[in-house]
Amino acid sequence: MEPKRDHASVVVNPIVVYIGLAGVAILLQVVLPLSFMPVILARILGVILIVLNFVFGIPAIRGMLQAKTSPIPQRPSTTLILSGVYQRTRNPMYVGLTMVFAGALILNQNMWGLLFVPLLVWLITIWVIIPEETYLEEKFGLEYAKYKSSVRRWI
Repeated sequence: MEPKRDHASVVVNPIVVYIGLAGVAILLQVVLPLSFMPVILARILGVILIVLNFVFGIPAIRGMLQAKTSPIPQRPSTTLILSGVYQRTRNPMYVGLTMVFAGALILNQNMWGLLFVPLLVWLITIWVIIPEETYLEEKFGLEYAKYKSSVRRWI
């Protein structure tokens, strides 16, 4: 019998999903360019989305490091973090990464990246978040179940 692993059984590393879809968006923009919006507007919107990562993603990582638990899904979670940005969303790092994904592609006038955001959210949800939630519920039990019922998955 195989020993039980103390980490989420994510299908794929989330960074691979973000980088992979960004690569596909860049390739599509080269092959099938889509016009988007005025450059100045794209720059403003792109920068705003990237800066919003400082509201979600950076505080989430800082909270995990302060709690001495790993932000990497293939490593054990030692603590359930319920404070800070985790009071607003159960997945602030993915919210932040998604904003950086969209912001960077908009900044570079890549409409494909924006069109891929719903696909990205869906893939991260089924390949990463749902396995993480299953693991956290098994590990932290009722405490995580209560948290899950009171805080949204995304925003």
